[in-house]
Amino acid sequence: MIRTFIIRARLGALVLIAQALTLAVSGDAAAPTAPYTFVAPSERNVVYGMDHGAALLLDVYRPATSNGYALIFIMGTGFTASGEYNDVPLKELNRYLVDAGIFPPLFGGKSHAFSPALEAGFTVFTINHRLAPAHTWKTMVRDCQRAVQWIRAHAQDYRINPAAIGGLGHSSGATMTTFLAVADDVADPKAADPVNRQSSRIQAAVAFSGLHDLLAYREERPALAGMLSTLTGRTIMFETPDHPIFAAYREASTINHITKDDAPMLIYHGDADELVDVRQAQALDRALTHAGVPHELIILPGADHGQLKQPMQPTPVDHAATWLLEQLRKLHPAKPRRAQSTPD
Repeated sequence: MIRTFIIRARLGALVLIAQALTLAVSGDAAAPTAPYTFVAPSERNVVYGMDHGAALLLDVYRPATSNGYALIFIMGTGFTASGEYNDVPLKELNRYLVDAGIFPPLFGGKSHAFSPALEAGFTVFTINHRLAPAHTWKTMVRDCQRAVQWIRAHAQDYRINPAAIGGLGHSSGATMTTFLAVADDVADPKAADPVNRQSSRIQAAVAFSGLHDLLAYREERPALAGMLSTLTGRTIMFETPDHPIFAAYREASTINHITKDDAPMLIYHGDADELVDVRQAQALDRALTHAGVPHELIILPGADHGQLKQPMQPTPVDHAATWLLEQLRKLHPAKPRRAQSTPD
């Protein structure tokens, strides 16, 4: 069933600009200021793929009691990084933005945005993927797909169901998560690498404050059009609407990849988001509705790009964890089990 509704909440405004996110990735931000509680990963810097000798890394967070499902978490960073050696890894950026005082704790909590899911028994995988300006959206999406394939290939090691993987992302990470739900499966049964034989699709997706229609975004936030140029590798200047460059922007928009067999989706967006207009979430809602994909759109009045939690009860991330569990259980019931500290 498709449901679109608005939750009433009063949330203070957060002054947040795209440059602050890029600064955070470069590691050149203020010193840590707040004693928040973050769970350390069970496994750090696990290699899920290689790019000509450069490792693509993920961290693993094992729950005290596993519910048998996996969650891939993708942090947002405006799709960009400075490309310096001191860049903060994307998989650790959630914590860094809080500690450095650039972001409040995402969605208002005192821990990772995925903590409620971890507490609910999900085995959580947080990933790095390659970023602009060195790489465009196709590389980013393929990295995320490769991570899903790696998780699925190692399902037995982590005692998770390979047929039921959820995704959660914020901002540009929400865009990547949405692509994992709607993009064509890149599994290659004949691949020499057994990981690449696995499906790259997830079975349920949660998108917080994502970007889904690039051409509309140019109109909504013209000051940030440069970010789209780095994302696509193409800069729209004086071309007429029939120019191929517009097709490239449409291809890089998640709304143009949606089909009726896509995974169910939960969408959150604040109507005071100064970086990504709420119309982006509404465009995704319309596309999913047109295709008949089950989803929920939750618009938070007064909420901006980062502070999406208080005073809602249950909080968005708490609701997201419950929603993900419900969706995956519909597909594949799982029995809770005691998690192991290391893979078998």
